[in-house]
Amino acid sequence: MATGHGRSKYCAALLLLAACACTKNEQVVIFATARTHGRLWASQEPGTQGPGAGGFAVFKRLYTQEKLPSLALDSGNWVGNTPQGYFTRGRSTIACLNAVPYSLAAAGMEDLALAPKELQKLAETAEIPILASNLYLKTNKKPDFLSSYKILEAGRHKIGVFSVILPDPEKPNRAKHLSNYKLEKETYEAERAIKALKTGGAKVIVMLLNINPRSQAKPEFYREFLTGIPRVDLVITDEPAIKKPFRVKRSWVVRAGLEMREAARITLDLDPSTGKLSGLDWEMVPLDVAKHGEDADILKITEAVKASSAAHFSKRLGFTAVPLPLKENGLSPVAEFAADCIRTWARANAAIVGISEPAAGFSSGPVTVADLYNAFPLDSSVVFMKIRGDDLENVLAGMPPGEFSVSGLRLFMKDGVLERTESAGGPLVSSRVYHLAVPDSIVSGRENSVLSNAMEFSNSKRYLREIVGWCLSSRKVFSAPEGGRVVRNENGSARKN
Repeated sequence: MATGHGRSKYCAALLLLAACACTKNEQVVIFATARTHGRLWASQEPGTQGPGAGGFAVFKRLYTQEKLPSLALDSGNWVGNTPQGYFTRGRSTIACLNAVPYSLAAAGMEDLALAPKELQKLAETAEIPILASNLYLKTNKKPDFLSSYKILEAGRHKIGVFSVILPDPEKPNRAKHLSNYKLEKETYEAERAIKALKTGGAKVIVMLLNINPRSQAKPEFYREFLTGIPRVDLVITDEPAIKKPFRVKRSWVVRAGLEMREAARITLDLDPSTGKLSGLDWEMVPLDVAKHGEDADILKITEAVKASSAAHFSKRLGFTAVPLPLKENGLSPVAEFAADCIRTWARANAAIVGISEPAAGFSSGPVTVADLYNAFPLDSSVVFMKIRGDDLENVLAGMPPGEFSVSGLRLFMKDGVLERTESAGGPLVSSRVYHLAVPDSIVSGRENSVLSNAMEFSNSKRYLREIVGWCLSSRKVFSAPEGGRVVRNENGSARKN
């Protein structure tokens, strides 16, 4: 028979078990942004009214109003894609990250357009850690101005963070050599970072996965990639195609907010006894000015950038007497204009420019710096090469018709197929060496690469956009590019374009 003392001990044990069962998980919030591309302030969608949405001033208000322990992470790509991104080369974005302040940030693929010295200067202005776990210099040394991983504290919890730049999701886990850098295999660097973070006491491991903005990572990629590395609790990707969270085994995959129009709010449920992740909630929060307001200190930064960039981009470069549209009658007049520019600048016999290089044409009238960046947003550099006449003709024959423009050449097409090519001096001479200028976008990513047929080549390290700007500034007025570059003979009738 149980005594009264025994019953009290039994009841106390039940109460203790009940108390443990009712213990709530502790929570930490991570705000995640990515691909800011120099977008610093609020803007309006076409046809809408009100103060607009987006920008760091709104984000700071959202972040500082959070009541739970919180972190702010940015996944980079500060350079390019917008006039402001080109103009400040990431400096204004870093100033805003400092002013929030973010907990840390990671360099993205587009930020590697900066030379190492310029990237170092940018990183040294940051008052927060800048990560790039799989980034190396051409010397095979890691940049000492960047970090491979970092342990952050939120409340009483340690969160380990590392970042991986993925240049091509179609070909993962391959070292990639860039103009100034080397990207090491992703799984190799992930394993090293995860081990170091766990050794340092991190209970939750977060990977910032930076996908090359010019590519796309499908959900299958994440499943294959995450099975090849030690467990990661949370993957924050900047892939726009990811619309909602999903799990790969025990790893969560979520998307960051993009272009400072939105911010991802990720609430981590953490076991109070172990500090490990037991669940999460994800929501995309629009950075609505009317709802959240704007921080005055960050507004001072963005207004100064807005004024200086407006003055810079309103500068007149030249004048076109006629419009140079993106596409017209199956050709691209603005691409032909660019081909003329780089051929003149490079003093080459010929030039080739892909019609995917320009994003817009030029209207007739004054051409400003803003017009130039809108027309040529890509950071393609001009490549010089020497190539024999027969090899040049083979290269042109292997390129899809209608996808490129030429300068210094005439292409004779018959029923959509290249029949022969002529230079200014007549038909191409098989054994003659021709000097050719092309953007680097043409010489990469093709099975029949122009480079594989070249005798010699070198990268000028000058952007195509710069050369077009030089061309516009060197003359007062430009007319339409000379026609007759493509002669089509279809069904027995010749037609010049």
